[in-house]
Amino acid sequence: MYSTPFVQPNLMAIVIQGATCSFGEAVVDKLLSMDIDVVAREESHRQRNLDLLQFSESKLLEEGDGFSISFDGSDADIIIGKDIIVHDLIPSRIDRWIAPEFENWLNGEKIDSPSRFWLSIADAANAIAHIAKAELKVKGIDMCGRREWSAKDAKAEFDMLWERTNQGQTGEFTAATLFGHQIAGMQAKPITEMGIQRPNLDPLHQILLDLTGDGWRPLIPLRTGFMSLIAGIVSSKVV
Repeated sequence: MYSTPFVQPNLMAIVIQGATCSFGEAVVDKLLSMDIDVVAREESHRQRNLDLLQFSESKLLEEGDGFSISFDGSDADIIIGKDIIVHDLIPSRIDRWIAPEFENWLNGEKIDSPSRFWLSIADAANAIAHIAKAELKVKGIDMCGRREWSAKDAKAEFDMLWERTNQGQTGEFTAATLFGHQIAGMQAKPITEMGIQRPNLDPLHQILLDLTGDGWRPLIPLRTGFMSLIAGIVSSKVV
């Protein structure tokens, strides 16, 4: 049966509002890397993308019209937190997207926290960029990772990477930090062991299946997402 192929609209630009958080920045960066013009007022986007803007066809504009995405709750074609509801995001620095566990772990505190479906900021930004490129308005779509991580296993991974980073700054690694660390949480769960209910990812999967042919398939491993956050935390301390 023949199906009509998806027709890409003639884009003017994507307007990004309130992109002062790491998530908004990641979406701006992804759109520019896809050679899509972006309208955003913050000068930080230009400074962050100087090399890309020099050698690509995409433009970063201070004013203009186009399909809009809001990260600050302002009116837009897509409002993040309302039209696309992102759960368990791993940001690239400590900002309003940071889950409370991270700051507790950094302070050495032990707290009871729920399981999470951790999602790298890179995977989230990639999906949103494709939806914006298609100028597709959505309502109440959930987004999170597909795999459930217990607080115990996630903390074990974060603590190991944090300790490895701290030792890397001095160059004095210990064998315990460098070796023998299998990824936490790889043990099979009994079929009777019930976790928390994952947000419904079917609508998001179908949208991305139509747009890209791949569906919702987050590709960034947990360790990579955690390392990106740790790098942002360390960088902010250096500055």
